[in-house]
Amino acid sequence: MTDTIRILSIDGGGIRGIIPAMVIQALLGERKAQDAFHIIAGTSTGGIIACGLAKPNPIDIKDIIDLYVDHGGEIFRKCLLQPIHYLYDPKYRPNALEKYLTEEFGGTYLSDVSNVELLVPSYAISLPVEKPPGNTCAPMFFRSWQARGLALPGGARREVYDFKLDAIGRATSAAPTYFPPATIENRAGQSFTMIDGGVFANNPTLSAIVEAVHLYHERKLLVVSIGTGSEPVSVNARCARHWGELGWAVPMMSIFMAGNAQTVAFETDELLREHEHWRLNISLATKTPEGETVDGAMDDASPKNIKALVDKAKQLIETEHHKIERLAKILAEPKAVVAPKDRPPQKGFLLG
Repeated sequence: MTDTIRILSIDGGGIRGIIPAMVIQALLGERKAQDAFHIIAGTSTGGIIACGLAKPNPIDIKDIIDLYVDHGGEIFRKCLLQPIHYLYDPKYRPNALEKYLTEEFGGTYLSDVSNVELLVPSYAISLPVEKPPGNTCAPMFFRSWQARGLALPGGARREVYDFKLDAIGRATSAAPTYFPPATIENRAGQSFTMIDGGVFANNPTLSAIVEAVHLYHERKLLVVSIGTGSEPVSVNARCARHWGELGWAVPMMSIFMAGNAQTVAFETDELLREHEHWRLNISLATKTPEGETVDGAMDDASPKNIKALVDKAKQLIETEHHKIERLAKILAEPKAVVAPKDRPPQKGFLLG
């Protein structure tokens, strides 16, 4: 496996980020993720985990788990004015989330990431430059190698692609209806308004594979893709016939994110050979061994549901322990020493 490019991909899913965080802990133990992988990709809550694992002084995975368990209720604190407030404003204020991101990532820039490559999707609803003319919206990928000046469009400055990690974490997790859009600036002083990357890449595995092929050219791949639990999406078809914008608002977010995660997992299985794609996920529709029912909502951070999510993560680790043990042995071997290569300029503003 010494010539293999290793990818860690982490789905989005709000408070359900507890699940991939605990799986990563089971896979790596005390080892740093950046010592085991060449690329770490994550969307939404997975993007925050990815930033924490990839930063020069990585956040201990135990501390990431503690964030969800101990502070999830602060991040998803309901407004006292609900449901009236919810009809006109985002469900949650971003203050607690922004405070955590600032404390953990501080002044760290994307260009500071060096021992591993970081890929985080988000979606821009306001760009400083129209691309193409008349269009101010576009999917964006925050790429550590671009922030360092690799694979830039002709004449572009790397400062345009360099953002603080706390801004990236806020951007990729700005789920519509849950949090307000994030207005962030790059190192060049340009302003962007962003929403959750889960609207188009909740499972960023395929995006990471494309980047790996471009960066490392023809090499073998090992992809570890970790979900936040397979959420049972239920829509009352009879009622849905009469829904308008308000009725579809919340169900559509769940459909987008769950549908993307399932589709990408299937397509990756079709694309890669056996033992190249390791998908670790679990259904939230069944009860935990303790008899608990998990609420699959991204924002149920009640103590009861957090405990159920922890137990569901333990169930996944136990159910897949043979696969995890085998994968852990592979990841314990030194990763291939290979530097990313430059490539032809990318099309679009920050598009792949």
